[in-house]
Amino acid sequence: MEIKPGFWKTKNLEQMSEEEWEALCAHCGKCCLCKYQVGSQTVFTNACCSHLDIKTCRCRIYDKRLQSGSCVKVNLKLLREAPYLLPESCAYKRLYNHQPLPLWHPLLTHTQNSVAAAGQSVSSLPLIPEYVAEKNPLLLKIIETIAD
Repeated sequence: MEIKPGFWKTKNLEQMSEEEWEALCAHCGKCCLCKYQVGSQTVFTNACCSHLDIKTCRCRIYDKRLQSGSCVKVNLKLLREAPYLLPESCAYKRLYNHQPLPLWHPLLTHTQNSVAAAGQSVSSLPLIPEYVAEKNPLLLKIIETIAD
């Protein structure tokens, strides 16, 4: 199936094909960061899933990620029940909340480099694997905080 330009403007999330849904992901890597609830806020840290390829911001085991036990599927149920697991810049979350895609999104710029150029990729951050953070929580740093 060919993805039509601007599909996100004419379809809601429920109407999108799997290919269109997948195309919405900007591959910023933020959803792969370890998060903690602190009061009414979600804190995104510099600790990341060990399956995250930090250079490409893609999962090394994407097709099997849901079997890992720590990954959640980004779908409408997650958007309704646990939107705090996604950063404010997430295309899924923005469209769900009737907001436009961010100007740096690859569907608008036609290049994946725009995510990092806009400072929205975790590829330039000094990340640590989650197992390192578990052993030494003093290494954790806050990357982003969002209100729930």
